[in-house]
Order: sequence, then structure tokens, then C-alpha cells
Amino acid sequence: MASGPAFAARGGRRFYNNRPRNQGRNHNASKLPPTHFLCLPIGHHVRLQQAVSSFTDGLLQCTPPLPGLDRSIVIAPRRLHLTLGVMALDDGTSVSSSSGPAPAPSKTLQEALSLLLSLEPRIKELLSGSRLCVPLHRMNIMEPDGGNPDNAHVLWLGPSHDSEDALRLQRVGEIVSRTFREAGFISERRPLKLHCTVLNTTHRKPRGRGPRQPFSYRALVMSPAARPFFPAPAHFRDAIEVDFGTWDVEEIQLCRMGSYGGDGEYVSCGGFSLLP
Repeated sequence: MASGPAFAARGGRRFYNNRPRNQGRNHNASKLPPTHFLCLPIGHHVRLQQAVSSFTDGLLQCTPPLPGLDRSIVIAPRRLHLTLGVMALDDGTSVSSSSGPAPAPSKTLQEALSLLLSLEPRIKELLSGSRLCVPLHRMNIMEPDGGNPDNAHVLWLGPSHDSEDALRLQRVGEIVSRTFREAGFISERRPLKLHCTVLNTTHRKPRGRGPRQPFSYRALVMSPAARPFFPAPAHFRDAIEVDFGTWDVEEIQLCRMGSYGGDGEYVSCGGFSLLP
């Protein structure tokens, strides 16, 4: 069972200086766009969808509008997840361009699925009958342009670092990420930073030419619409501690990027259950 949100705020840590668009790329990242990602999906929890929607809807209804905030950059709550790594995989579909067929990834979807499934006994042993949970107790942004919180591009929710749930979650994530990295599926060498993206300017529509338009994190956290969720922070470098609930992870999935299922979720190509 997942515990619902009891909105509160406490204090936190600094910006991540990695951007999610770079997380977990494979050896051919400069030539091949990522096609699939490993994840811990949590967007199927209806109460989480409601909690996050309440937060983002309130921000979108601010008058005057918050600088740079637009509904197109809000991640649909049904798609919420924690990414463990991204990769380019050959799934048997051919992609052509004006210059001819694109080069095929060196790794296949079936190879990735086989490797993922091979981790099931190890992960189940680590969990020892316990449920894997995501405590969404921190909020912050990825490193903004020029270090200026008025030039933010990604807002995330993530786990705390001091609870048993959070430590177990990090251990599971690191096992999966490290295994795929050592097998050559992903090339990211930085430590795994588990987070759940809520706003991302990569998705802004319409897409203009030139640099992406940022949003103001400063305006967001100081907005009256944010007060039911956390008090106004004294500064903008540290993560804000919030309570958007603790949620069960029921599966580890390998999903196709950009895909949409019947409820708007990412389409899973396979994985395994984490339920006891």
C-alpha cells in the first residue's frame, strides 16, 4: 500500500548538475538517439496523480502567470517514473533518413530484456520480501542556466536520503544501472540520481528556434499557489523537503521512449514484478 500525501516542508540539498537528457546514454550517443529506458513506474497510483495535478494545476492558474510556465511542459502524472538509464536499442524497426538508412544500435531489445530478467533473483533477494517504495520527500531543479533559478528547465520530486525505503531504492537502482553499464548498454559514469520529473521545458510547444525558454523556479516556489505544499524557502540552492507521499514500485520496466499506452503511460516492452 502507498501512503498518500501529507504535504509538509523541511529543508534539503543542492541542485543536481546533471540533466536528465544526458542520463544513461550509450557509447553511440552522439550518433544514435536513445530509444528505450529502464524505469521504476509510479504514475499508476491514482492518489499520486491527484496530488501532483493539484500542485501543477495551482501553479498554472496563478495570476499573473508564472514566468515560463506552460501546460505543455508539465509531465502528465500517469507518466511519472524514476529513470535508471537510457539506451539505444535495435528493436527490429528500421529508421531511414534523406541520407539513407540510419545505423542500427549495436545492442538489441531482446538482449536488454534478457539482461533485465536475469537480475530478478538478485533484486528479489535484496528485497527479502519487503516492498520497494519511493518516498517523494524532496523537490528541486536540475542545474539552471548560469546557475540562475530564474532560468530553470527541469523540476523534479525525489526520495530523501536517510530513510530505509530510500536506501533500499538506491541500492536496487544502482544494481540495475551498474549491470547495464558494465554490459555496454549505457555509458553514463556519474552516480545515479533518482528523481521523478514534473516539469521539463524540452516538451514546450510550440517549439521556437534558438535556446529553450526556461521557467522561473524562484517565482514558482514563492508563489501563493505553492504555500499549501511547502513554506517559502529562505534561498533557492537547496532542495525543498516536501511530502508527496510514499508509493509502491510494483515493477521494473524497460519502456520505449515517446510511447503512449491506453491511459497515456509509457509502453513497457517487458520487465518483472517486484511484488512479494
